[in-house]
Amino acid sequence: MRIAFNIDYQYPHKTGIGRYGLELIKAIIRMDVPCDVWMTGYMKEFPPASREITERTSFYPWPRRITDFFWPAMESRRLNIGWVHSSNGQLLPRNKAFRQVCMIHDMGPFNYGHMKESTDTKIWRNRIRNIVKNAECIAVNSTSTADDVLQRFPEVAGKVFLTPLGIDHFQRNEEPAKTGEHILNVGTVDPRKNVDNLIRAYAILSGHRDVPPLIIAGKDGFKARECRQLAVELGVDSKVNFTGYISEETLIDLYSRAACLVHPAHHEGFGFTVPEAFPWDLPVAGSCTGGLGEFFGKCMWQVDPEDPESIAAGMENALFKGVTTKQKAARDSVTASLTWENCAAATLKAMKTIESRENS
Repeated sequence: MRIAFNIDYQYPHKTGIGRYGLELIKAIIRMDVPCDVWMTGYMKEFPPASREITERTSFYPWPRRITDFFWPAMESRRLNIGWVHSSNGQLLPRNKAFRQVCMIHDMGPFNYGHMKESTDTKIWRNRIRNIVKNAECIAVNSTSTADDVLQRFPEVAGKVFLTPLGIDHFQRNEEPAKTGEHILNVGTVDPRKNVDNLIRAYAILSGHRDVPPLIIAGKDGFKARECRQLAVELGVDSKVNFTGYISEETLIDLYSRAACLVHPAHHEGFGFTVPEAFPWDLPVAGSCTGGLGEFFGKCMWQVDPEDPESIAAGMENALFKGVTTKQKAARDSVTASLTWENCAAATLKAMKTIESRENS
């Protein structure tokens, strides 16, 4: 089996999609599976993703809209590539020269479409519909995502496979966070990340307890202005700091000085933000829904994202009770099981299952 990985996203940006794509490629390479990496020409100016990936990279000829119809097929036949993997939801034009496998990260564009810009929601709905129609194999990151996919598209039941992501790229820090200067929230400032209810919860908690300031670290997204205005209306704007987009170095500094992490998103298909706090030994208050509850529920103080009182109680527990013995044991267990090697093995097994069905 030889696989080509189609990188059509700006991988230097540390998004969940980019992290998944690069870490999966690295794991496949470590397993000695023959693979190639395809990138668009403008990516030549990006910093190398890694030496191993660079060695396997070929660049699409221009213009992409035309060459997508023949160049991948030519490369597949030349190198005997059987599968093309896409991380970003964009399939190549269907071609008999290869099969395609694609990850559906979540069904937010359908279930929470009103919480994003309408144009963004439309784009992702179309991508998911195309995956459902044309991908031979569909990978999903959690049982929660699988259930959401099958509820809306029951016809794809036979080609949906669970391939949980890894979290072992988060390396343990020798000196965990100790100073406790602030409560930290990480993510885009938009309704789906539930920043409005987080601010309401912070106002509730700070109204009866002396608590550190809240730092919301992430770029402005849909309706970010309303979130900032809500902090003013609730009288907590002096204690709520919106950082805007920050570098990875700044994010590390914020983790190192945090008292706890709070992540009350309405829904995450998987959710890297919660386990990102584990190497710092930070207490976490996080949503009980979706992939967060499925994988990390026992590792944190669970909250109901629809209820600001529940979020406030979760933050209070995280601040004043910390990480319990049971939560620590759960973190050790989930860290051991959620590895990129396991993700790669599950992805390969899914593709082989499809092949065996077609050949039987």
